[in-house]
Amino acid sequence: MKPVTVKRWTPLLLLIGALLLAVGCGGRRTVVVQGGANAEFLVVNQSQIPICYVNFSPTTDPMWGPDRLGPTEIIQPGQQRGWQLPADTYDFRLLDCNQRSLMERRGEPIGSSQRRTVTFRVPE
Repeated sequence: MKPVTVKRWTPLLLLIGALLLAVGCGGRRTVVVQGGANAEFLVVNQSQIPICYVNFSPTTDPMWGPDRLGPTEIIQPGQQRGWQLPADTYDFRLLDCNQRSLMERRGEPIGSSQRRTVTFRVPE
């Protein structure tokens, strides 16, 4: 079990965790829906490195937000994972299983009814 680093709690964290446990990842695309969601954030892992932590939050929030994968989910090479969320401008980061940064972006706009796809190939 990987350590949990949570910087911001949301009421939906428990719901997201329950959905992750119920759905699993098994090589298919998983999308978690948040209340008021009208945009999608999609992470595609085209590297040989598992992604163990995904953090994102609105740019106006000084914290990264919780690990959106939860304590056991990992985006394996060749897999993808998506989240439905409200349209906004987001900061995000992807971390390996040792919590080393693989990719980080700030100020990424995701408009209403849009999908923001992040394709991870190599650490930056």
